[in-house]
Amino acid sequence: MQRLHLHNLLEKEDNFYSAVCLELNVASQGKTIEEANKNLQEAVELYLEDVLESGDEQEFIPRPASMEEWMKFFNAEAKFMAKELSPKTALAKKIKFEEMLYA
Repeated sequence: MQRLHLHNLLEKEDNFYSAVCLELNVASQGKTIEEANKNLQEAVELYLEDVLESGDEQEFIPRPASMEEWMKFFNAEAKFMAKELSPKTALAKKIKFEEMLYA
């Protein structure tokens, strides 16, 4: 079977964390991040089992989440990368930035 690379959007909502698999538009929740991720993994596995048993893979894999959900994911990823690549973080992690000249 082909291996899927799936993206997970986690959001804190009141006392729970919601988790959405963006490629399949499958969601779950939990009281902790770990529980939300575990519950999402189980939900994705059940979803894939059902789709494969029905023979409807072409119709339901992928089944992307809304553009709004994807934008939340990419916004969070960009903020994380900006933090990871900030000069202060780079200095702490001993990352060297090379100067580049584009002609």
